[in-house]
Amino acid sequence: MAPYRLAGWSFGGLLAYEIAAQLIGMDEQVSFLGLLDTHVPRLVDQGKARWSVAHAHSLHLLEQCRAFCQVQTPVDGQALATLMQLEGDAARMDFDTLWQRCRDAGLLQPQLAALSRDALWVYLDREVSHGHAQAHYSLLPLTMAVHLFTAEERMDEASRSSDTLGWDQVVPSGLLQRIRVPGDHQSMMQAPHIEALGQAIGDALKALPATPATTPYQPVLTIQSGQAGQAPIFCIPGAGDSVTGFIGLSDAFGPAWPIHGLQPRGLDAKALPHSRVETAAQAYLQALEQQCPNGPVHLLGHSFGGWVAFEMALRLQAQGREVLSLTLVDSESPGSSGVVGKPYTATGVLLRLIETLQLAAGKPFGIDPQAFADLDEAAQLATLHAAMVRVGMLSARSTPEVMQGPARAFGAALRTVYQPRQRYNGPVRLVLADDPTLDAHGNQREQAGMIEGWSRHTDHLQTWYGPGNHFTLLKAPHVYSLASWWHDGL
Repeated sequence: MAPYRLAGWSFGGLLAYEIAAQLIGMDEQVSFLGLLDTHVPRLVDQGKARWSVAHAHSLHLLEQCRAFCQVQTPVDGQALATLMQLEGDAARMDFDTLWQRCRDAGLLQPQLAALSRDALWVYLDREVSHGHAQAHYSLLPLTMAVHLFTAEERMDEASRSSDTLGWDQVVPSGLLQRIRVPGDHQSMMQAPHIEALGQAIGDALKALPATPATTPYQPVLTIQSGQAGQAPIFCIPGAGDSVTGFIGLSDAFGPAWPIHGLQPRGLDAKALPHSRVETAAQAYLQALEQQCPNGPVHLLGHSFGGWVAFEMALRLQAQGREVLSLTLVDSESPGSSGVVGKPYTATGVLLRLIETLQLAAGKPFGIDPQAFADLDEAAQLATLHAAMVRVGMLSARSTPEVMQGPARAFGAALRTVYQPRQRYNGPVRLVLADDPTLDAHGNQREQAGMIEGWSRHTDHLQTWYGPGNHFTLLKAPHVYSLASWWHDGL
């Protein structure tokens, strides 16, 4: 039960960090996060290409052999010469042959030499998986204190290059607390040093505040006040998008309607995005009730925002509050074979974001996907920013950092898995738009899938095929057709 206290050593520290991020994204309280000699990935990940080659397991086996040879005294020149030859031939040699030659030459440390071929493969597979994960992991700044326990003895260059193991570049100023403990990276976890580590963790826990700090979040942004007595419309934008996308909708609806946008958390990069539809819906409902404590409401969600709008409608239905209309604008159905609800690397998120932004801009960005994937995170963000400036989506005076928040919110939405737990009893109005990247048959197939998917969650599905595409549907002139259809159906 919350508040949660998390700690992890080495790679496990990254897992603890991500668990904390996921819990905070679910609005759970995390009171303690301890990183035990954990490096920021960029200091130790060796680059994405290192872990993506077909012979990554062989390369890691040879790294283990080199580490073993380098600590031998005296240095075995013959063993090193054999190792260098194997390193040159690794890409052309199958794993079984390489493993046997390493064993025969005495290049394996005793613990690895004692393993069978299959057991060694399992060990290497775990190490390669960890390496791949580190190289593709994007650290999101947390809004809580991070306790970094660093070993006093620095045995490698990565540890010596940064007193904070790189975390001062990730954790906001004032939230990083560094505690030095005796031993090196390995011995700090062994007797007698582990007792000192335990004492240091205990002292840090005792010093925690009684109540974890919280970051205020107010999602309601009023787009227009409308007339008194008119039921308000609450609009939820799509993945990584802002409520400003509904300004055209307010113009088309006319000045009489009170229209409020529910701004997704994390767009400003100062807080973590919600990691569950249910959590976002609950936060939005609390804000809705503060803004409009009584009376019926209209809900409208665009794209991923349709999922949140649907969950909000389910909860309002359970409370007995009337939802006058629930409109889902080009929202794929939960649990479908669409793009949402799947695992994505940080690069995968940005590539999908580029596709989305190109559709919104109506212009190609001219970014080669493979060349983009080979860049580090900072270079990827700079490339994306430059393309958006080039097509007029961002000001030339802006910086690449302006896209950090939207990219993180977009990624959180893409990875979100959602399955409604109940059926919605009221009418659901589904707006469908053509995807210009598909032909007529492809659009028919996709839209039929959306209709079938949403029909599993309501008995009262109404569909309308709107003009334009996923984004231009909310812009003039198409938004006026949307507004007219919406009003006629009330």
